[in-house]
Amino acid sequence: MLLLIFLGAPSYAVQPTRPAPQPYVVAIEFHDTLQPASAEVFSNSIKRANRLHAAAILVNLSSPGGISASADRMVAAMRSSQTPIIVWLGSGDCRVSGEALRLVAEADLALMDKSSYLTPLWTETPRRQRPQDRAAGSKRLTVALADAQRRHGRRLDAVDELSSGIHWFTAADALQMGLIDGVAEKQADVFRFLRDTGYRKNGVVKTLDLTHARVEVDRPSPQTDLLLALMNPNLCVLLLTLGLLLIYLEINTPGVVVPGAAGVLLVLLSVYSLTRLPLTGYGISLCVVAIALMALEASSTRHGWFATAGVICMVLGLGWLVNGPLPALQVSWGTAIGAGVGFGGMTATLMVMGLEARRSKVRTGSDAMLGWLAIAQTPLAPEGHILVRGELWKARLTSKDSAVAAGDHVKVLRADGMLLEVTAVPLASSLEQQGIGNA
Repeated sequence: MLLLIFLGAPSYAVQPTRPAPQPYVVAIEFHDTLQPASAEVFSNSIKRANRLHAAAILVNLSSPGGISASADRMVAAMRSSQTPIIVWLGSGDCRVSGEALRLVAEADLALMDKSSYLTPLWTETPRRQRPQDRAAGSKRLTVALADAQRRHGRRLDAVDELSSGIHWFTAADALQMGLIDGVAEKQADVFRFLRDTGYRKNGVVKTLDLTHARVEVDRPSPQTDLLLALMNPNLCVLLLTLGLLLIYLEINTPGVVVPGAAGVLLVLLSVYSLTRLPLTGYGISLCVVAIALMALEASSTRHGWFATAGVICMVLGLGWLVNGPLPALQVSWGTAIGAGVGFGGMTATLMVMGLEARRSKVRTGSDAMLGWLAIAQTPLAPEGHILVRGELWKARLTSKDSAVAAGDHVKVLRADGMLLEVTAVPLASSLEQQGIGNA
């Protein structure tokens, strides 16, 4: 028994070793402005990577900046992440500006390609910006960048220049001023830097070997892609205008259904997207005033004045509708003029036509035939039948006419229920009127 145990022991002692799991890296491609929809997608991607226990999160960043509230949400997601976050400006000739600089400063490891740039906050100045707003924005960004740089052990020498200056920092400049941790041209260089130099998280420097890591790009769903595309203010205004015009088409041609349904869908999508952007009170007020002026045009005797003022208010209202911190988050004047003139002109025209149609006296049946020429189908002495526009009606001659032969022309004078009172028309007069009608 001891011999059997001794001989069988090696079979239990030698166990196959389980291979170490392959590291898993989540890659996030962020090439957009900082606005509510993109901030939500970014935050959800970081949360998903933490749930999957990824070894690292690699953010390929390129952004002109955006709304500070959206930047706050993205920074909060980065700070709460247990997985190290590497921000890499890896696209050729890309740049990061404004509020997006906070994402670089909050990274556990910040790297740049040689051809990328860090640019100041006000590289793209928005319209109608007051000097005090500019100063407040620069001060707020300076404090945020200084705090992030300090917590990640980087220098603060160039923070003021990034907040309010005009200098563009290349990768070499940013590395020299201590704004980033290193330079990497390819993804393999990023992983090599992690292995050889490491990253800094919670004040501790750690190294990470991702040479053979499995990299999966976190791609948004088609619905999210649609939402991100709709966050373009110019596209929202165009879709809103197109949707309203389709609704007008459905009103003028009832029963078609498709234009009305498509118009309602476009209006709902555009309104949903616009409400997530920073709208202005004066922009909305000008659009409401424009609609009121177009309504006044329909009842005004001075044709064109109220319509012109309404179109001008519509153009200004659309141009100032969104108060974004970047031109990319504002409605361009070209879009505002095109949409305002097209929609305003169409609305004013339809209102005038509708009011004129409502004011006009509606005549149907026999009342609509007054003044028409007809042909006697039977002799009228004094009653008989006449043909009016292809319809056969019973008619009676007036007292001054004794009789009309079949085939002669008569004129409808009045209607007495279903009986028409007519008078004879001389041959020369009927031929003259027929010639005028043909002309």
